[in-house]
Amino acid sequence: MLRSMIVLCLLALPTAAAAQVRVDFDRRHDFSRYRTFDVEVGPLVRVDGATDERNTLAEDRLRRAITHELTARGLEATPVSADLIVRVSRRDTERTEIVRSGFGHYPTYWYRPVRLQSGRIAYVRSYSYWNRPFYDDVWTRRYLEGTLTVDVVERDSGRLLYRAEVNNEIGGNLEKYVAKSVDRAFKKFPVKELGN
Repeated sequence: MLRSMIVLCLLALPTAAAAQVRVDFDRRHDFSRYRTFDVEVGPLVRVDGATDERNTLAEDRLRRAITHELTARGLEATPVSADLIVRVSRRDTERTEIVRSGFGHYPTYWYRPVRLQSGRIAYVRSYSYWNRPFYDDVWTRRYLEGTLTVDVVERDSGRLLYRAEVNNEIGGNLEKYVAKSVDRAFKKFPVKELGN
């Protein structure tokens, strides 16, 4: 009975939207020759579609996260004549998710009382495979989704070497959201972290 109640509580909680990551890069290109990088923060687009040009807090947060990620891979940040230019932009979108809770079509069991011939009551485990849910609730949940796009460009040729796009729910802790999104964006970056 306790197990059923725990499952019910877990099913009733709204689930966070899973992050989606798309990465594209030339696997034949030699990334080991690059030593330095510079970060350029592009447009930060708000939910209403307007560009947030004066949001230096968000720009600094993105710059710090990318600098941390690339210095951990042995690259050095420099504003002058860097080998790589990292261009990052973000767009926020309001999303609506349909959340459903309940047992659905899963088998359930319970203990039912049965009177024995001796007059005593015994509890027998009973199973049920219901076609309709025992408990079912549907509601909508609104949340903000951020789309972070990271382009790594070779400075001399202007050639795009690496692109990552991360779609993820924006939580209450913006520092944590940006750090996780940047980490996901560079998971497949060909320059591995030092010590790995």
